Amino acid sequence: MDVNKFLGLYWRNYILLEKEFAETLEYITLDTDNYNVYSAKYIKLLLQIGSEIDINAKLLCSQYNAQSRAENINHYRNEITGNEVDFCNTKVNIIQHCNLSSFMPWESWSQGNNPDWWIAYNKVKHERFRTGNIGGNTKEYYKFANLENTLFALGGLYQLLIYRYSKLIDGTENWIQTPIPGSHLFKLTGNKWDGIGFYQDIAFHVDLNTGYLLYMTGIY
Repeated sequence: MDVNKFLGLYWRNYILLEKEFAETLEYITLDTDNYNVYSAKYIKLLLQIGSEIDINAKLLCSQYNAQSRAENINHYRNEITGNEVDFCNTKVNIIQHCNLSSFMPWESWSQGNNPDWWIAYNKVKHERFRTGNIGGNTKEYYKFANLENTLFALGGLYQLLIYRYSKLIDGTENWIQTPIPGSHLFKLTGNKWDGIGFYQDIAFHVDLNTGYLLYMTGIY
C-alpha cells in the first residue's frame, strides 16, 4: 500500500471520527469528572472506532510481516509489541484543555492484557443489554460506551495509524513525518516521538539532502 492510499482510505476515516467525537465536546466537557457520561452517540462511535482498530492493527501486523496470520486482538498484541518495544508506553497527549494531559491507551498490553476500553467495545458490540464488570465497575454494558472509553479507543486508533504511517514512509525523504491533515486532539510523545513535529492542517519540512522546502496541506 502506498502513502496516498493510506491517507485516503484509513487516515481520512480517522479524521472524520475525530471530528464526530469533537462534536460531542460541545455538550460534554472533556474532563475526568465526565468520564462516566454515556450515550447512544458514544455507542455508535465506540463501535466504529473498534472496527477501525481491528482493521488497522491487522494491517500493521502485515506491514511488519507480509505473511502475518494475525486474526484477533491477542495475535495483534503479540506481533505489534514484538516489533515495537516501546508501543505500550507511548503516550497520547491531549492538545486541548483537559485535566488529563496524556494517557497510554495500549499500556495494558505490556502485562499481556487487553485494554478495558477494548473489552468495553466488545461487550457493547455483542452483549450491550447484559450486566457485567469491566475494570472493577459493574453495570449494564451499554453504559460503558462513555466519554472515557470512547476517548481512549480513539487515542488507541490514532496511535496505531501513526505507527502505520511511520512504517510506510520509513526510508523516504519526501514525506512529512506525520500525516496531514493532522489531529486537532492528539499527538504522540515519549520514546522516538519526542523529536517529531505533529502538525494540523499544513506542514513544512526542509529536505536536508537537497535543501528543498517541502510542504503538505490537507483538509478533509
